[in-house]
Amino acid sequence: MKHSINCLIVDDDPMYAIVASSILSTLTSGLLRTAPCGRAGLAALTRESRDTDLVFLDLNMPDLDGLAFMRAAHEVGYAGNIVISSGESPAVLRSAEAMGRMLGISILGVLTKPLTMEGVAEMLAKSEMTRGPSAKLGGLAGKDCELTPYYQPQYDLATLRIAGFESLIRLTSKGGRIHGPADLFSSVNGLEDLTAVSLEIAIKVVRDFRTWPVGRTRADVSINFDASVLERPHVIADLQQAVTDLSADPNTICIEVTEKSLPKDPSRLVEALTRLRMFGFKLSLDDYGMGASSFQLLRLCPFSEIKVDRSIIEACPHDRVTRKFLHAVAGLARDLELVSVAEGVENQEELSEVRAAGMDRVQGFLFSRPVPSQAVAELMSDPEAYPA
Repeated sequence: MKHSINCLIVDDDPMYAIVASSILSTLTSGLLRTAPCGRAGLAALTRESRDTDLVFLDLNMPDLDGLAFMRAAHEVGYAGNIVISSGESPAVLRSAEAMGRMLGISILGVLTKPLTMEGVAEMLAKSEMTRGPSAKLGGLAGKDCELTPYYQPQYDLATLRIAGFESLIRLTSKGGRIHGPADLFSSVNGLEDLTAVSLEIAIKVVRDFRTWPVGRTRADVSINFDASVLERPHVIADLQQAVTDLSADPNTICIEVTEKSLPKDPSRLVEALTRLRMFGFKLSLDDYGMGASSFQLLRLCPFSEIKVDRSIIEACPHDRVTRKFLHAVAGLARDLELVSVAEGVENQEELSEVRAAGMDRVQGFLFSRPVPSQAVAELMSDPEAYPA
């Protein structure tokens, strides 16, 4: 079955445009447009940004290069995905990808030239997963949809047994259809909504966790919080009260903190995270190494865990600099007596790199996809769930 993804090809090489168009027309029935230069591509994107799901972007173009295109796309509010497709060196591609993500753009990945059918198909599949009928949801949970936590297990690399779970939120519509987090957060309006949703998710997760057979294994559960939410004066007290009301052990709950930039007044976040640790919660620094503030946060706040992003794990098998970075993070975690977690391991090659670096925990599709709460007990009791 073909995808129904609207694509824009931005490249000054006419032969590339012909090849890309031919491959995409085979794989998707959506609208397909080409732009012979960066400025034409930006004009098309600005004119029809809502009708563009995926941009295939060259970097080296004479009038407006790919880097300038990404910055301009961010400024006009493009909310779709971008695939960087270029013949530049791995170092340049890595930096361009990092820059796009720093801008907040959804970079699905990099395809080197010449294109292959398999590579394009993979990017279309990723794009399909990030799409969602946000405009059709009609609002947040409690209206047309319900917040539904799913759980991806984390495995201890020494024993290959489940050591914890990361909670990942989904939306379940009245008809039973499952939507991803993009649908939820695209309909969140401002910090007030984000705070309310984050606390509701936390309560649902703690309730689920108390029904699982984790006492023997001492597995923990991670809940994601944006730092801007944790800085709000009442949130820490609300979290503490929820755990107390549900008779949960805070030592089994890990708060994953995501922070794209250090706040103007870091003392608020430091105070909030210190209070959480004093109460007994674990703290994880999510996406370590992906933002400029990661080291500052690690230095200032009492974290118990460092988590490495999927994009770093994916790059390790073929990029020496990234591989060295992973080893350095694992070593830093050992020196600071922190748990290190590798996120998004999808194949044996990536698992080998994670093992070689000496990471403590691993999660990813190689081991298990996220599962609903009712499937957790079965997952924990199934000896076949742990790959060698």
